[in-house]
Amino acid sequence: MLNFSSFLNYFKIGVRHVLRFSYLNYILFLILSVIVFNFKQWKKLLWLVISIVLSYFIAIILAVYGNVVPQLPIIKFLILLTIFSLAIKNIWGSFHSFKNTEKYIFLHAVLFAFFNGLGSSSVLLLNLESNESEFFPIIEVVLGTGASVFLMVLGLITVFTFLRLIPKVSKINSTIICSLIIIGIILPKIIGQIF
Repeated sequence: MLNFSSFLNYFKIGVRHVLRFSYLNYILFLILSVIVFNFKQWKKLLWLVISIVLSYFIAIILAVYGNVVPQLPIIKFLILLTIFSLAIKNIWGSFHSFKNTEKYIFLHAVLFAFFNGLGSSSVLLLNLESNESEFFPIIEVVLGTGASVFLMVLGLITVFTFLRLIPKVSKINSTIICSLIIIGIILPKIIGQIF
Protein backbone atom coordinates (compact mmCIF):
# COMPACT_ATOMS: atom_id res chain seq x y z
CA MET A 1 0.00 0.00 0.00
CA LEU A 2 1.38 3.37 -1.01
CA ASN A 3 0.94 6.31 1.36
CA PHE A 4 2.47 9.74 1.41
CA SER A 5 4.32 9.48 4.73
CA SER A 6 5.94 6.23 3.61
CA PHE A 7 6.85 7.86 0.29
CA LEU A 8 8.46 10.81 2.09
CA ASN A 9 10.37 8.51 4.43
CA TYR A 10 11.98 6.53 1.60
CA PHE A 11 12.40 9.62 -0.59
CA LYS A 12 14.37 11.25 2.27
CA ILE A 13 16.55 8.14 2.53
CA GLY A 14 17.48 8.62 -1.14
CA VAL A 15 18.11 12.34 -0.70
CA ARG A 16 20.24 11.82 2.42
CA HIS A 17 22.25 9.15 0.65
CA VAL A 18 23.51 11.73 -1.85
CA LEU A 19 23.64 14.85 0.30
CA ARG A 20 25.25 13.36 3.40
CA PHE A 21 28.14 15.73 4.01
CA SER A 22 29.79 13.33 6.44
CA TYR A 23 30.06 10.77 3.63
CA LEU A 24 31.14 13.11 0.77
CA ASN A 25 31.63 10.38 -1.87
CA TYR A 26 28.63 11.35 -3.99
CA ILE A 27 29.52 15.03 -3.76
CA LEU A 28 33.15 14.44 -4.73
CA PHE A 29 32.15 12.16 -7.59
CA LEU A 30 29.62 14.64 -8.95
CA ILE A 31 32.18 17.46 -8.78
CA LEU A 32 34.56 15.35 -10.89
CA SER A 33 31.78 14.40 -13.29
CA VAL A 34 30.29 17.85 -13.81
CA ILE A 35 33.43 20.00 -13.91
CA VAL A 36 34.28 19.07 -17.52
CA PHE A 37 30.84 20.12 -18.81
CA ASN A 38 29.15 23.48 -19.36
CA PHE A 39 25.54 24.65 -19.63
CA LYS A 40 25.56 24.20 -23.40
CA GLN A 41 25.99 20.48 -22.82
CA TRP A 42 22.79 20.18 -20.77
CA LYS A 43 21.65 17.10 -22.70
CA LYS A 44 24.81 15.25 -21.74
CA LEU A 45 24.35 16.31 -18.13
CA LEU A 46 20.77 15.04 -18.23
CA TRP A 47 22.01 11.72 -19.63
CA LEU A 48 24.61 11.64 -16.87
CA VAL A 49 21.89 11.95 -14.22
CA ILE A 50 19.73 9.33 -15.98
CA SER A 51 22.63 6.88 -16.21
CA ILE A 52 23.41 7.34 -12.51
CA VAL A 53 19.78 6.80 -11.50
CA LEU A 54 19.29 3.73 -13.73
CA SER A 55 22.52 2.11 -12.59
CA TYR A 56 21.64 2.78 -8.94
CA PHE A 57 18.16 1.30 -9.51
CA ILE A 58 19.51 -1.84 -11.20
CA ALA A 59 21.99 -2.42 -8.37
CA ILE A 60 19.30 -2.14 -5.70
CA ILE A 61 17.00 -4.47 -7.64
CA LEU A 62 19.81 -7.02 -7.94
CA ALA A 63 20.64 -6.75 -4.25
CA VAL A 64 17.01 -7.02 -3.10
CA TYR A 65 15.56 -9.49 -5.62
CA GLY A 66 18.58 -11.10 -7.26
CA ASN A 67 20.19 -12.46 -4.11
CA VAL A 68 23.35 -10.45 -4.73
CA VAL A 69 24.95 -10.08 -1.31
CA PRO A 70 27.26 -7.05 -1.37
CA GLN A 71 30.37 -7.19 0.78
CA LEU A 72 30.40 -3.66 2.20
CA PRO A 73 34.19 -3.29 2.67
CA ILE A 74 34.74 -4.30 -0.98
CA ILE A 75 31.93 -2.01 -2.16
CA LYS A 76 33.35 0.94 -0.20
CA PHE A 77 36.79 0.30 -1.68
CA LEU A 78 35.37 0.12 -5.23
CA ILE A 79 33.49 3.40 -4.72
CA LEU A 80 36.68 5.13 -3.58
CA LEU A 81 38.65 3.56 -6.42
CA THR A 82 36.08 4.80 -8.95
CA ILE A 83 36.38 8.37 -7.65
CA PHE A 84 40.18 8.18 -7.66
CA SER A 85 40.21 6.77 -11.20
CA LEU A 86 37.94 9.53 -12.50
CA ALA A 87 40.12 12.20 -10.86
CA ILE A 88 43.20 10.76 -12.59
CA LYS A 89 41.31 10.58 -15.90
CA ASN A 90 40.20 14.22 -15.55
CA ILE A 91 43.79 15.34 -15.01
CA TRP A 92 44.96 13.25 -17.95
CA GLY A 93 42.10 14.55 -20.11
CA SER A 94 42.85 18.17 -19.27
CA PHE A 95 46.29 17.77 -20.87
CA HIS A 96 44.71 16.23 -23.97
CA SER A 97 41.87 18.70 -24.65
CA PHE A 98 39.41 16.47 -22.80
CA LYS A 99 39.41 14.02 -25.70
CA ASN A 100 37.21 11.00 -24.86
CA THR A 101 36.80 12.24 -21.27
CA GLU A 102 32.99 12.26 -21.49
CA LYS A 103 32.93 8.53 -22.35
CA TYR A 104 34.97 7.78 -19.26
CA ILE A 105 32.76 9.98 -17.11
CA PHE A 106 29.69 8.03 -18.19
CA LEU A 107 31.45 4.71 -17.58
CA HIS A 108 32.55 5.87 -14.13
CA ALA A 109 29.04 7.19 -13.42
CA VAL A 110 27.49 3.81 -14.16
CA LEU A 111 30.07 1.99 -12.03
CA PHE A 112 29.90 4.49 -9.17
CA ALA A 113 26.10 4.43 -9.02
CA PHE A 114 26.02 0.63 -9.29
CA PHE A 115 28.44 0.23 -6.38
CA ASN A 116 26.47 2.81 -4.37
CA GLY A 117 23.23 0.98 -5.10
CA LEU A 118 24.71 -2.26 -3.85
CA GLY A 119 26.06 -0.54 -0.77
CA SER A 120 22.86 1.32 0.09
CA SER A 121 20.56 -1.67 -0.45
CA SER A 122 21.26 -2.80 3.11
CA VAL A 123 20.05 0.56 4.45
CA LEU A 124 16.85 0.21 2.44
CA LEU A 125 16.27 -3.33 3.70
CA LEU A 126 16.81 -2.23 7.30
CA ASN A 127 14.13 0.45 6.93
CA LEU A 128 11.50 -1.87 5.44
CA GLU A 129 8.67 -2.94 7.67
CA SER A 130 8.18 -6.70 7.87
CA ASN A 131 4.87 -6.68 5.98
CA GLU A 132 5.97 -4.16 3.36
CA SER A 133 6.69 -4.93 -0.28
CA GLU A 134 10.15 -3.90 -1.43
CA PHE A 135 9.19 -2.54 -4.84
CA PHE A 136 7.61 0.81 -3.90
CA PRO A 137 10.28 1.70 -1.32
CA ILE A 138 12.97 0.97 -3.94
CA ILE A 139 11.26 3.32 -6.40
CA GLU A 140 10.89 5.99 -3.71
CA VAL A 141 14.54 5.78 -2.64
CA VAL A 142 15.66 5.93 -6.28
CA LEU A 143 13.42 8.96 -6.90
CA GLY A 144 14.97 10.70 -3.88
CA THR A 145 18.44 9.82 -5.06
CA GLY A 146 17.67 10.97 -8.60
CA ALA A 147 16.16 14.27 -7.45
CA SER A 148 19.15 15.07 -5.26
CA VAL A 149 21.65 14.07 -7.99
CA PHE A 150 19.79 16.31 -10.46
CA LEU A 151 19.79 19.27 -8.06
CA MET A 152 23.43 18.70 -7.19
CA VAL A 153 24.43 18.58 -10.88
CA LEU A 154 22.43 21.75 -11.55
CA GLY A 155 24.06 23.52 -8.60
CA LEU A 156 27.57 22.38 -9.53
CA ILE A 157 27.29 23.38 -13.19
CA THR A 158 26.04 26.79 -12.07
CA VAL A 159 28.99 27.24 -9.68
CA PHE A 160 31.52 26.09 -12.29
CA THR A 161 30.01 28.38 -14.92
CA PHE A 162 30.38 31.39 -12.62
CA LEU A 163 33.90 30.37 -11.60
CA ARG A 164 34.93 30.28 -15.25
CA LEU A 165 33.81 33.88 -15.63
CA ILE A 166 36.66 34.87 -13.32
CA PRO A 167 39.76 35.70 -15.33
CA LYS A 168 42.42 32.95 -15.33
CA VAL A 169 39.99 30.28 -14.08
CA SER A 170 39.75 28.09 -17.13
CA LYS A 171 38.15 24.71 -17.56
CA ILE A 172 41.60 23.13 -17.54
CA ASN A 173 42.77 24.92 -14.37
CA SER A 174 39.57 24.25 -12.44
CA THR A 175 39.55 20.58 -13.50
CA ILE A 176 43.15 19.99 -12.48
CA ILE A 177 42.82 21.81 -9.15
CA CYS A 178 39.55 20.12 -8.17
CA SER A 179 40.85 16.70 -9.24
CA LEU A 180 44.05 17.11 -7.21
CA ILE A 181 42.11 18.23 -4.13
CA ILE A 182 39.77 15.25 -4.46
CA ILE A 183 42.72 12.88 -4.89
CA GLY A 184 44.11 14.34 -1.65
CA ILE A 185 40.82 13.58 0.10
CA ILE A 186 40.27 10.11 -1.41
CA LEU A 187 43.79 8.66 -1.31
CA PRO A 188 43.99 8.43 2.51
CA LYS A 189 40.55 6.76 2.53
CA ILE A 190 41.75 4.20 -0.04
CA ILE A 191 44.89 3.54 1.98
CA GLY A 192 42.73 3.22 5.11
CA GLN A 193 40.55 0.62 3.36
CA ILE A 194 43.59 -1.41 2.36
CA PHE A 195 45.31 -1.37 5.75
